[in-house]
Amino acid sequence: MQRSKKILIVSHCILNQNTVIEGEARAEGAVLSAVEWALKQGYGFLQLPCPEFTFLGLDRPSMTYEEYNTPEYRKHCREILLSILHQAQDYVNNGYEIMGLLGIQSSPSCDPIKGIFMEELRAIFTENGITLKTLWYLPNTSEPEFKSEEHYIQK
Repeated sequence: MQRSKKILIVSHCILNQNTVIEGEARAEGAVLSAVEWALKQGYGFLQLPCPEFTFLGLDRPSMTYEEYNTPEYRKHCREILLSILHQAQDYVNNGYEIMGLLGIQSSPSCDPIKGIFMEELRAIFTENGITLKTLWYLPNTSEPEFKSEEHYIQK
């Protein structure tokens, strides 16, 4: 079978809600509406690590953008993004297309525009000549239904 050679970069918790802080999970495991959409598009996944989990662990408190916005956390984000950068570069160098990024609306780390982790990801990608065509987001609701034609920031 021919590969699509299309890669979607995905926030960790869209594929694994088990890393979300207590009381904030939006699904039992993966967020099915987002996963099903991506599969129908023929996208392969490049799953991001969860920066909050790798920084503070599973039993972490709920924190705001301002609380995470520290030099230590930004450094941590950049460090864990290096392997993602190298994977994305390898995909691009081998004829694959990075279709975009799917993040979490209103997350202090993974909101595609105003999330610290995503700010660092976009900066590292820009510094290395990788373009993210589209920034999609999972809406910030208790039972989100992802709709690709509504839940995007740029195309």
